[in-house]
Amino acid sequence: MLEYLVQILERLQQSIHGMGAGGIFAFAGIFVIAQMLIVPVAPLGLAFGLFFGFTQGWLGLMLGCAIGASINFLISRHFARKAVTRWLGSNEKFRLIDSAVAREGWKIIALLRFVPVPFGLANYCYGLTPVRFWPYLAATCVAIIPANSLFVWMGSTFHGSLSSLVGKGRPHHPLEYVFLGVGVLAAIIALRYVAKVAKAAVASAEPDSP
Repeated sequence: MLEYLVQILERLQQSIHGMGAGGIFAFAGIFVIAQMLIVPVAPLGLAFGLFFGFTQGWLGLMLGCAIGASINFLISRHFARKAVTRWLGSNEKFRLIDSAVAREGWKIIALLRFVPVPFGLANYCYGLTPVRFWPYLAATCVAIIPANSLFVWMGSTFHGSLSSLVGKGRPHHPLEYVFLGVGVLAAIIALRYVAKVAKAAVASAEPDSP
């Protein structure tokens, strides 16, 4: 899948350069489609920097991320969320936890955005939660800035072919390992935070013990 994606991107590179500023929007559209199909999008982040430079590449990547995160979330929210609610809606604890997560959701989203999971898949999953759309989108756009900046910067400073930049044998930048460690830590904190919110929600509804 990765090698096939790189081949497509290499064929697109010259065509996109010939489109001028419109190429950024076209490539952002490709990013949106790729994440909808849950295709790995890290190569696309690198390609943004390689094709357009840091500033334009960063803006294009952020645009693609914002649109993609919105589309996946809304698809999942309107076509799957209702089914989950109907299935578990009669469960009192589910309703309590659901409402608690809705109040604290943006904090959980911000933490989980550092976890190295497929971007498109995560967007679909968040649509199943009770998190409101605008806090979700705001938390997403802020939390992805560090990783997006790293990938675009790596692409913009690389002087070679895309295949050698994203190939299996490429050397990893030390900051990639830093982000991986941050992601693991964020996952642990987020899970503990969700458990704490859920426990507090259930405990608040239980009658006081004699």
